[in-house]
Amino acid sequence: MTTSSFKEKSRPDKTSTDKRPADPHALRAHARLVVDSSANIHLIKFGVRLRGRIEDLSPGGCRIRTDEPFSVGIYVRTEVDFHLDGLPFRLPGVTQAIYDKNSIGIRFLEMSSRKRDQLTQLIEYLKEDNDTNPEAAA
Repeated sequence: MTTSSFKEKSRPDKTSTDKRPADPHALRAHARLVVDSSANIHLIKFGVRLRGRIEDLSPGGCRIRTDEPFSVGIYVRTEVDFHLDGLPFRLPGVTQAIYDKNSIGIRFLEMSSRKRDQLTQLIEYLKEDNDTNPEAAA
C-alpha cells in the first residue's frame, strides 16, 4: 500500500545574521513528498542490494530507510528501485546524506528526460491526490 502527503519546506530568511538555516532541509531545491513504499538500493560498485522503504520523494532525490544498517558512506553510486501508484521506477543516483544508521538520502543523477517526466508526473499526481483525499495521507 502506498501512502503520501505533501510536506513543504520553506527557504531560510535571507535577512538573518546567522548564516545557517534553522532547518537544514530548507536548502533543498524541491519540496519533499512523504511516501511509504518498499524500495531497493543497488550499490553499483559493491554489487550489493539493500532493501528498505522509501520515505520521501522529490524530483531531485529521496530518503530511504534500510532494513539493515548502511555503513558505506556518501557519494556512492546507486540505483534505486521502487513502485508508487502501481508504476515501477529505477533511478540512478548517489548517496548524498546519512541521517542515521538506517536512513539514507539519495540524490538522483543523469536521469533521462523520459524518466524525469514520469517522475514529475507521478509527484504531481500524488500531490493532487493528497489535496483531494487528505485522509488518505494520514
